[in-house]
Amino acid sequence: MKTLIAAAAALTVLASPALAQRGGPYKAVGTEPFWGLTIDSRTMKFETPDRRPVTVPTPRVINGFAGEIYKTRRIDVNIVHRQCSDGMSDRTYSDTVTVTVDGRRYSGCGGDTQVRETATVIDGNWRVLSIGGIQVGPRADVALQFQRGRVTGNTGCNSLNGSFRLDRGFLTAGPLATTRRACMGNGAMALERALIDTLGQRLSVSQGNGRRLVMTARGGKTLVLERARQPGRR
Repeated sequence: MKTLIAAAAALTVLASPALAQRGGPYKAVGTEPFWGLTIDSRTMKFETPDRRPVTVPTPRVINGFAGEIYKTRRIDVNIVHRQCSDGMSDRTYSDTVTVTVDGRRYSGCGGDTQVRETATVIDGNWRVLSIGGIQVGPRADVALQFQRGRVTGNTGCNSLNGSFRLDRGFLTAGPLATTRRACMGNGAMALERALIDTLGQRLSVSQGNGRRLVMTARGGKTLVLERARQPGRR
């Protein structure tokens, strides 16, 4: 009898729609701040840039009217089967997810995704406003374009191109290649090195005021971009 009860409990967990997502672990993400959650049959793992990961054994799922609930001493997860947008990409998720970790609440999205025409929120043309706190003048012509996994642009002297990936609010670019035209003046060379060095790091991406994006490196240095205006628009 005890064996049958244990087997039934295990079946309840494994049969959960969250864990049965395409035969793999269930994943959820959120922004402001960026966070990620992974649930498999053994553990739940919560990650965010401003703290150490929190990992707990996966509890028995509670099947509610609107979705699934997981409750542990440190992590509570509430999955509602309602369409959700993370606000930082063109993905639409099947679930709205709320996670409470050590008393702090996080809101986000999870489950299956659908991708619209543009792959990420950073796709498009951007003017570089500052690099590591150093303002870039409009005459410097430092610009970047992100489009479907490729990054191209101008360092103010040379052209650059390479690949990029935006995952859970983090940008990873490279390897990057540049032309080798000699830059006039030490300022242009320093600006180019600063841009290449910053793009070579793993950057967290957040939306600033208005049309701006702020990309922040581990040490706190930022790359601030402003979406370029299209001709004929104000």
